[in-house]
This record gives sequence, structure tokens and C-alpha cells, in this order.
Amino acid sequence: MKRRTLLKGAGVALLLPCMESLGQVADGDSPRRLLTIVNHLSFYQPELIPQTDGAFKKAPPLLDELSDHFDHLKIFSGMDNPAVQNGFGHTPCVGILSGYFNKLHRKNRLSIDQAVADLIGGDTRFKSLVFQAGENLNFSQIAWDKHGLPVKQIDSPRKIFNLLFQVDENEKTQQQVLAEDRSILDAVLAQAKSMEKRLNATDRVKMNEYLTSVREVEQTVKRRAYWADRSKPQVDYELEDFDRKSVDDYVGTLLDLAVLALQTDSTRAVTVQIPFWEGFKEPDLSGNYHDLSHHGQKPEKIQKLLMLEHAILKRINNSLSTMKQRTVGNSSLFDQTTTLLTASMGSANSHNFDDLPALVFDARMKTAGHWQKTDVPMSNLYLGLLQQFGAEQDSFGESTGAFEVLS
Repeated sequence: MKRRTLLKGAGVALLLPCMESLGQVADGDSPRRLLTIVNHLSFYQPELIPQTDGAFKKAPPLLDELSDHFDHLKIFSGMDNPAVQNGFGHTPCVGILSGYFNKLHRKNRLSIDQAVADLIGGDTRFKSLVFQAGENLNFSQIAWDKHGLPVKQIDSPRKIFNLLFQVDENEKTQQQVLAEDRSILDAVLAQAKSMEKRLNATDRVKMNEYLTSVREVEQTVKRRAYWADRSKPQVDYELEDFDRKSVDDYVGTLLDLAVLALQTDSTRAVTVQIPFWEGFKEPDLSGNYHDLSHHGQKPEKIQKLLMLEHAILKRINNSLSTMKQRTVGNSSLFDQTTTLLTASMGSANSHNFDDLPALVFDARMKTAGHWQKTDVPMSNLYLGLLQQFGAEQDSFGESTGAFEVLS
């Protein structure tokens, strides 16, 4: 993929007059958006987290890759997920955004990205999108809906591009399916309502739960039908072949698509996970990311690991800079977006699922810097983020209170 062409192409599309069919936002209306980035194998924290609290005086080398955005960055470190059970291998990583993992339960809990999407995703083609740079293994699922069920994570840039920008060749078939879905739901609801008068109190509770599920499906069908009649955004570029084994190509491509998805208002909540389980190959480095992250404190492995992590953070920094350059409505995309960068483990080397880092970027940040926490659940941060998006609730997962994220 040629990223310069991509961004130039996106700019051309967005310089057209504001059109409803392009999913663009009218002047004066600046919706809030969420970009969540999770690095499955964490970061080498001695090179990322400052040793002192407060303002950034001398940033560690990894953190310095994000220096363009220090004025809008708050780092929380040392947090934990008390409801995430230790399990075999990397399995507990599935709980990073929900704060929950029980190896005896197949279901999880609502993850923070999807909780925010439920609040802000009603007016866009996609309520949320979840991308993944690497094979989607059973322990790399991190996005969960309110029923505790997995949200599809897409690992193919081609599929993402087609989903966002290409005309569906099976459009007529889809329209027929949507019409059939609507007729089936109408029949189910009519039959269920006719039965209600004959049910006892216990069965009415069950029926109400069932009808709630049917209404949720109905809303999904209505959303699909509404957007099926509207053109997708137009961008003047083609997705070219890229190297899945290159961090810059793969992670960079997914981040570019994430920015485009937000910029075209195709969705207002995007999650990007970077598991990168497979081997990788860069011009000056090759190997296996998983093996390097389990470095055993060997200096030569740590050095190679840091080269990889510098490349990842450099790509994230570039994406944040791009968001500052892109205007949607009457403000920049960065101004409208809260970006959360975190990791599924405190340390992949020790398989430690506590001591978690979280970096929050927001143009509204009043006090930037680092705040060290001890025995404080990540859910406190998640609750604070939820409240910033307008949620009127006083708990999320295992929270014991809400962070004042922007103070």
C-alpha cells in the first residue's frame, strides 16, 4: 500500500462539499470518537514508563517516540485487572478491555470499546470496527458485546477496505435478505405479543428477555437496510499488496484504515489490536515477536525487541499526527477523538497480567504527565472514559471509582 497516496486520496474525498451520502458531519457538529489500540505482547516498560510522577521531564526512549503529542498525553501505570484469572499461556489477554476473564466461562463481559460504541455508534454505518494485525487466535479476542459475546475482529486490510469503500457486488441479494429478515421479525413480534396475555409472571419475564433480544436484532436489520441505500465514501486510491510480516506495512496499513474509517465518519469507534504472533521481517531485523517478548532478560533479545516496539510506536505517533492534520466538520479529527493505547500484559516475558500501562491522548487534556497507580483496577480508567462519552453510570466491571481522565 502507498500511504501517501492513501492519505492524499482521502484528502480529495473529504474536500468535496459535505454530502450525506459520504457520511460527512455538518459544520458545527463535532461528535466524539474513540480509537483504541492494544499491543498484545505489551511493551518493554523500563523504556516506556517514566520513573517519576507528574510532567514529562526526561522521557524514556520508547515514550519519546510519542513526543509530538506530550501536551495531550496522560499515562497511567501499575494498574491491574482483579477479575482476570491467571490461565494457560496468553488466554487471560482476552480480558484486557473488559477487565474480566474466567476460564470456566465461555462468555466474557462488555469491553470498554464496545461500551463506548453503544453510546456513540447509532448514527454511522458501523457501530464499531475492530481490526487485528495478525492471526486471530482464540486468546487474541479482546472486543466483547454487552452479552459477553465476541465482536468480529478483521485481520485483512483488503476486507476492511472493501467493507469501508467498495460497492457490494451482491447488493440485490442483500436487499432481498434484509426484506426477508424484516418480515420474519415482524411475524415473531406479532406472535409473541399475542401470547403475552396467557403467560404467568415467570414466563412474562422470559418473554420480555426474548423480546428485548428480538428488538436488538430488529435495530441491526434497520441499520443495515438504512445504509444499504446510501453510497459509501469515495477515496481515490487502490489498496496494493503489502507484506504481512512487516510491522510498518501491516500495522501501518491498519492504522491508516482506522484513521480513514473515523475521518469518513463510517464509524466513531475503532479498535486496533497488534498481536503479531507470526514471524516478522524488516530490512534490518527478522525473527519472531513472541520469542523476543519472552526475552529472559537477555540483552541481545531486548535490543531486537526494542527495535520492533520503536517501529510500532513510531507508526502510532504518525497516525496521531495525521489525525491532527485532517479536518472533519469544524475541527481536526484529533480534536474529536480520544485515543487509548494499552497492552494485554504488564510483561510478556513474565506473563504478568497486572502492572498494566495505559496511555490516553486527548486534545482536551488539562494536565499531561505520568501517574503511577498501585492495586487500582483498569476499570477505574474505563469508567472515567465512559463518563467522558456521556455515560450516566457509577461502575464498570471491577471499578472502585472513576478516574478524572482529562483533569
